[in-house]
Amino acid sequence: MLRVVYIWFFSLLCSYTLASISLTPKAPNFQYFERPKYRYPYYDENGVGRLLYGYGDDKLYQYKTFTPLEGIH
Repeated sequence: MLRVVYIWFFSLLCSYTLASISLTPKAPNFQYFERPKYRYPYYDENGVGRLLYGYGDDKLYQYKTFTPLEGIH
């Protein structure tokens, strides 16, 4: 009986670790000359959002126009 419990616990542990490994999100692998399809909003170290956006690198850009249909872009 104890052996069955050990086997069950081990299989449960293995399936959990495999599921957590396969569900881990991965960062996109963009080439240096490509820009991602989406822009990411900028939040400072206090969590306050600013009207800036970036593409994942260290450069930030300011939004230029606002339309009621599309918002700020």
